[in-house]
Amino acid sequence: MKSLMRWGLKLGIAGSVILTGLCGVGNLRAIALPEAQVVQVLQKVPIFTLTYPKGEFVVFPTKNASKTISQIGFFISKQDAQRFLDNRIKKENPELGKTLQVRPISLADYYKLLLENKKKADSSVVFTLVPTQQQVELARNLLTASGQPGEKFNGIPLFVPKFKADNSYLTILRGKEQYIPFYFEKEQASALLNEFKKSSPDKASNTEIQVVDLYGVIENLNSSNDTNLNKIFLFPSRESIDFIRSLVPASSKPKK
Repeated sequence: MKSLMRWGLKLGIAGSVILTGLCGVGNLRAIALPEAQVVQVLQKVPIFTLTYPKGEFVVFPTKNASKTISQIGFFISKQDAQRFLDNRIKKENPELGKTLQVRPISLADYYKLLLENKKKADSSVVFTLVPTQQQVELARNLLTASGQPGEKFNGIPLFVPKFKADNSYLTILRGKEQYIPFYFEKEQASALLNEFKKSSPDKASNTEIQVVDLYGVIENLNSSNDTNLNKIFLFPSRESIDFIRSLVPASSKPKK
């Protein structure tokens, strides 16, 4: 979590964004990054899982046809992880529940677990990332409104402000670097888009929020070498940003 602590410091120092207009990176299906850079993209996003006191993941055995599968659950939302512990595990197995805790890891570490597990041909372990259900419903509504089969969406939604006419993306400026923001919450994407519409009302009708699947983005990050992928920036949810900031020691936080 040291990288998240450093990110917490950056959030405190440079939390504002400046709208900069178009970024002609084209369709996401045509861009990608080397594996090491994919890890960098994912590193600043925390997710949450249940562990024993010494840090071991909690494994839930489930039957799949004739095979028993070991499932390890991860959550986009810390609150969802805590609710699962309180409302499910502690009620079904109070003794076990008392020994468990909600622990953060980075999305990059989860990605590394998937890669390592994929190398094991006979692995019976499944790593499941659970989205925030409210955001899934918002994603489905957006997809349905755009004429797509939203009811079939079951992934981890990301919300991307973009321009409709040339399929390019709204960018932000942090320091001297230009980024394409991908949000885990629709509300965050809407807030950015609303700011842009206020500053450029003549372009407002040409904007929309695109829904993409996190797993699809990660897969695309690995499929080509377009350097524009360095511009993609995953913004954690507001809940996760508050959590990251809480990791920063009070003495390190910038004074107001």
